[in-house]
Amino acid sequence: MAKKHKSQLSTKWWLDYFNEDDIVHWQKLVEVLGFKGHYPSKTQCKKAIKRVYVNIRDFLEAVASNQKVPKHGSKHELLRYTQNTQRYFKRKKIVSGSPLSALLRDIA
Repeated sequence: MAKKHKSQLSTKWWLDYFNEDDIVHWQKLVEVLGFKGHYPSKTQCKKAIKRVYVNIRDFLEAVASNQKVPKHGSKHELLRYTQNTQRYFKRKKIVSGSPLSALLRDIA
């Protein structure tokens, strides 16, 4: 139970961190997703992130435990994975315009 509680706290910390609309947070997200190079603007970060398909719950857990973020090859693969695992994330927990919101995909 202590491990689960620690994981939830870590996930909450990352959720708070990536919900702030600041260039440093955008650049950190790009780095965590494994992009190489320098992304000096939010626009460039958004363009890079737009090409990535990740389950947000998996993303937050991977980052909180210092693991590689699992990625999916397409929107369809992400949809299938999310439906099969039921690992949905409530949109209302994500601040509009934040780095984390850039990971949202309409998979309905």
